[in-house]
Amino acid sequence: MVQRIGNRLLVAAASDVGRVRTLNEDAFLVDDQIGLLVVADGMGGHDAGEVASKLVVESIRTTLRAFPRSAPGPICPIPHAAPPLPGNAGPMPQDEPTVDEAPNPILSVVQSAINRANAAVNDANVNRGYPDGMGMGSTLVGLWLPEYSERPVVFHVGDSRSYLFSQGQLRQLTQDHSMYQQWVNYGARGQPPAQNILLQAMGPSSFVTPDVTFQEVAPGDVALLCSDGLSGMIAHTRIAAVLNETNADNLDEACHKLIDLAKKAGGRDNITVILGCFL
Repeated sequence: MVQRIGNRLLVAAASDVGRVRTLNEDAFLVDDQIGLLVVADGMGGHDAGEVASKLVVESIRTTLRAFPRSAPGPICPIPHAAPPLPGNAGPMPQDEPTVDEAPNPILSVVQSAINRANAAVNDANVNRGYPDGMGMGSTLVGLWLPEYSERPVVFHVGDSRSYLFSQGQLRQLTQDHSMYQQWVNYGARGQPPAQNILLQAMGPSSFVTPDVTFQEVAPGDVALLCSDGLSGMIAHTRIAAVLNETNADNLDEACHKLIDLAKKAGGRDNITVILGCFL
């Protein structure tokens, strides 16, 4: 089913368990009321991974729905606690930020939403007796296009990805928070680590450092959000070939075509796809 977000975006989404797994631990949402697209890939098995991914998407939605629907007023950064000094010296002194230094309120509320979602999963892990760094978790990738923002916000934690197909070119907007990506960034020397070892995920640790940024888009551009059940199974060239033929009239068909390609390539993981065509 295709959903319209205002007069700026048409969206379709689909999810599949794949050919190997018996449980779909992915979760996704398309909230046309606030212009929010989210994919979360849970880790931990039954009553864990699927719980984590659902907690993440619902927490993100709850926080962003509470943000004003009309244009925000002057920049008002969300306060963050200063890190403590060694010993009992108390928190570090902080100067008040200038207007130029204060963060954009849209980016700040996304940061806050991610922190709250991470805390929700982490609290569940603590309640289940897991030590820090252990327990269920989830990746996160999202796009938020508030009514009053000219540009969407793209955000992520982990290795679920966002792409943009624009002017005949496919561009990966997010960089995986994984040991493999870190190995690539540092010159790809020595034996490569496994591609599925994450440096960050939502829930196992009490803190995450998400990537949150505005993205320039133009009418006709197509955004793709997906779990690694898609990006890990088919090459970028195959994804680009599908998106090259994707438009406002065939978004739903394109979602299922991408999922079918991943399944034909082996379908070793759950596959979730959200496609958005900018108007």
